[in-house]
Amino acid sequence: MEAKLNMKKMGKSLIKLVIAILVIIVIIAVAVMASKSGGKDSLNVSDLQGTVSAPGAALSDGAVDTSRELDGHHLVAANDSYELYLYEPALSIIVKNTKTGAVMESTVRDEERLGSVNETWKGFLQSGIVVELQEETNTMQRKLGIEGSGAQVSVEMIPGGFRAKLDYPTQELGFEAEVKLYDDGSITACIPESSIYENADNKKIGNIYVFPLLGSSRLGEKEGYMFVPDGNGALIYLDDKDGRFDSGYVQKVYGSDIGVGESYVLSLLWDSYETHNDAEMILAPVYGMVHTDDEMGYLAIIESGDEEASIYATPNGAYSDYNWITAAFRKCTTYIQPTSNSGGSVTKVTDRIKYDINVRYMFVDGADANYTGLAKRYRDYLIEKDELVKVEDDFKVRLDFLGLDVENWMLWKKDAPVTTVDNIREIYADLESEGVTDILSIYKGWQDGGIFDLPVTSYDVDSSIGGARELSKLMDECEGKNIDFYLFTDGVRANTETGNTTFDTVKKMDKRLYTQDTYQNVYREFVYWTPQKSLQNLQLLQKNFVKKGVNKIALSEIGNTMFTYTMGDTMQTRLVSKYLYGEALRQISENMDLMLEAPVQCYWQYAKAIVDMPIADSDYIYTDQSVPFLSIALKGILPMYGDYVNFEANEREYFLKLVETGIYPSFYLTYENPSELIYTNSSDVYTAQYSVYRDQILNYYDELSEVSERTKGSMIVNHEITDTGVTIVTYDNGVKLYINYDETERKAEDVTVPALSYVIGGE
Repeated sequence: MEAKLNMKKMGKSLIKLVIAILVIIVIIAVAVMASKSGGKDSLNVSDLQGTVSAPGAALSDGAVDTSRELDGHHLVAANDSYELYLYEPALSIIVKNTKTGAVMESTVRDEERLGSVNETWKGFLQSGIVVELQEETNTMQRKLGIEGSGAQVSVEMIPGGFRAKLDYPTQELGFEAEVKLYDDGSITACIPESSIYENADNKKIGNIYVFPLLGSSRLGEKEGYMFVPDGNGALIYLDDKDGRFDSGYVQKVYGSDIGVGESYVLSLLWDSYETHNDAEMILAPVYGMVHTDDEMGYLAIIESGDEEASIYATPNGAYSDYNWITAAFRKCTTYIQPTSNSGGSVTKVTDRIKYDINVRYMFVDGADANYTGLAKRYRDYLIEKDELVKVEDDFKVRLDFLGLDVENWMLWKKDAPVTTVDNIREIYADLESEGVTDILSIYKGWQDGGIFDLPVTSYDVDSSIGGARELSKLMDECEGKNIDFYLFTDGVRANTETGNTTFDTVKKMDKRLYTQDTYQNVYREFVYWTPQKSLQNLQLLQKNFVKKGVNKIALSEIGNTMFTYTMGDTMQTRLVSKYLYGEALRQISENMDLMLEAPVQCYWQYAKAIVDMPIADSDYIYTDQSVPFLSIALKGILPMYGDYVNFEANEREYFLKLVETGIYPSFYLTYENPSELIYTNSSDVYTAQYSVYRDQILNYYDELSEVSERTKGSMIVNHEITDTGVTIVTYDNGVKLYINYDETERKAEDVTVPALSYVIGGE
C-alpha cells in the first residue's frame, strides 16, 4: 500500500513537472513570436508621421511688395499686424509690428556689434539656422553656420513666406526649411524630415537650431526678459549681467533621455559637457522673449520634435554679448558601448532620429507683451487645438494615504501596514465632523505586496489593509459623498523581485538593461517596461478595474517619462514612447477618471487633474524671477494640486504660493507612526502621521476653500509684482489677490497686506 502511495505521489510530481515545462515552452514561444512581430512590439517612426497635426491658422497669401527692404532684408509676407522680411544668404528674418514699428531680428548683421567672438560664435550669431555636425564617433559636435561655412542657399517664395533649400556640399548633407506668416500673427518654421539627406557615412546632423537669435538683444540695450519653462516658469532679465555667468539655462524638454549617455556629448559651441540634473522638469514645450520697452514679444511653441528638443537660454556675457533663447533639435547623438567586463568601450553614433521639426512663434504686443500675455496666448492655443479640455474646477484638499510597504524578515517579506481601509474611514469621519467634506485622495500601497509590488494588472488588494471587499465598500461610500478616491499604481516601472522581467524591459542604446537604483535595502533597483509592454499591462489593468467597479486611477511616471531604447537591432525613439504612452492614457481616460503626476503637455487632455504641479522654478543662479506661467495657462481649466505640504521646509511661503498660483494643497498621510516604515523602501516618509497634521489640514482647508470660492471657475488675466513687493493676481471675474511674502507690512493699490499674508479684493 505504501509503495502504491509513493508511486501516486511520484506520478503527481511528474505531471506537475511536465506542466511546468510546457508553460515555460509556451512563454518562450510567445516571447519569440512577439519579438518578431512588427505590430505590438516594434513600431516604425513612419507609422507616427500622421500623428503630427498641421498648423491650423489660415495662411496669409496676399501679394506683397518684395522690393520693400528693412536693414538689407526684403519683404516676403505681410498681414494686418506683422511683416516678415528675409535676407536670403543667411536665412535671416526680421519680424515687424506694423502698428508700433517694433522689430525682432534673428541675426546680428552689424559686424561692429558682434563683440569679441571667435569664428564659431560669429557664424552662430549671423545665421538664421545653425547645424551642429556629428563627425564619425567624435564626442565633439562642430557647428556649421550658413555664411562662411560653404553652405549653399536657394530660396523660392510661397504663399505667406518662403521655402529654402540648404546644402552643405563639403559635408554631403542638407535639408529644406519652410517659413510662413499666418493671419493670426503667428509664424511657423518647419524642417520636414523627408527633406533631410546625409550622403557621407562619417558625417551626420547632430543638432539643428532654428532662429536661435530671434529677438536677441546686446548687453542691457533692451528692457525685458527671456521666458524659460522651468518648473511653473521663470524669467531671465535682459539687463547687463556684467559678465557674471559663463553658461546659461540648458534643459531637455520632458526630461533627460535614459536610453543614451547625453552627458557624454560635448559641443564645440559650448566648450563644456551638457549635463542634466534633477531640477524641475520642462512640462510644456515652450519658451519666449519679451521686449517690454517696445511692447513686443513672442511665445515659441514646439509643435513637432518636442520630444527631442532642448531649451537654451543664455544671458549676455556667457559666450557672447547677447541675450538669446532657442530650441536645439537632436537628430543624432553619441553613446558609450561597453566591449568587455573589464572596462573596455567604444563610442558609437545613433541612427538619425526621424521626425519633423516645427516651431510656431506666436507674437504679442501692447498690454499683452508680458509673461501673462504669453501664458494666455498659450492657453487659447491649447483650447483651440483640443489639447486642453475644461474640467470642473471645484476646490478639494488632497489627502493621499500610504497603505503598506514591506520589510525584509527572515527568508521572506513582512507587511508593514500603516493605513488600513478602516483607518481612512476614521480619518474621513473625523474631518467631516469639522466641516471638511471636499476631499480628493490617492491610495498608495493598496495592492497585495505593497506599494512597490509591480506591475499591477489586477484588483488584488492586500488583506492586511482590509482586502478587496472592504476597499470596494470604501470606494462606494466615497461615491456617495464629495470624495474623489483614486487607486494608485506605477504605469512604467517593474520590480525584478516581484514580477517576471525576463522579457519586455527597456534596454538602452548600448543594449544593456536600464536599472533605476533606489538606495534602499528591500528593493534595491527597478527596471522599466518597454512602452509596448506598459500599454499591454495598462490595458489588462483597465479591463480588470472596470469589471470590479473601480472607475478612478492615478498613475505615476508614465505622464513624464520618455526615452530612447532598443528592441533587437532597432532603435525606438522618444517619439515612440510618447505615442504609446499617449495611447495607453487615451484608452484609460475613455473608461475611467485619470489622475497624472506632473504630466507633460501632450497628456493634459486625458487627465481630470494634475498632481505634483510645481509651484515655482528650480532657482538657478542665472534666472531672475519665478513666474506662474503654467498656473496662468491652466487655472480655471484643469485643477492642479501641489507637492505634499508636509515635506516643505518653509511652510508659510509654500502656503502663500498656493494662494498665488491657484494650486490646491496636498498632504501625504499615514494613520500609524511612519517610524513603522523605517526598514522599508518608504523610509523617506518620515513625517506623515494624520494626528500630527490634522490641525494644519483644517487650517489649509478653511482658508484656501474661501479663496477658491471667490475665484471658482475663473481664469487668471493678469499677474504682476509691484514696486512695493506685493504680488497681485487678477481673475476674469474681477477678483484680485494681494500676496505679501515680506516679513513686514506692505501696501499696493491702496490695499494694506499684513506680513507673510494675503488679502482678497476686487469685485
